[in-house]
Amino acid sequence: MPSPADMMPSPDFSPREREVLASLCDGETYPSIARRLGISRHTVDTYVRRLRSKTGAVSRAQLVVAAVRCGVFDVHTQANRS
Repeated sequence: MPSPADMMPSPDFSPREREVLASLCDGETYPSIARRLGISRHTVDTYVRRLRSKTGAVSRAQLVVAAVRCGVFDVHTQANRS
């Protein structure tokens, strides 16, 4: 679990952005996220672009790191789920 020093302030993510970000962290593809949320793949891409803008991430890996640092995604909880 990240220490408080490793945590960065969470950008103002919308509930849907949090859903998409968590799905990316779980390894889901854009098409699977779109199907599950009942939105288009293009809309998923729009959410991802917004997330990248808010976090400064330029890759999917950097988005996952940002999600962990912001407390949106807990790696330990997810590992126990598997």
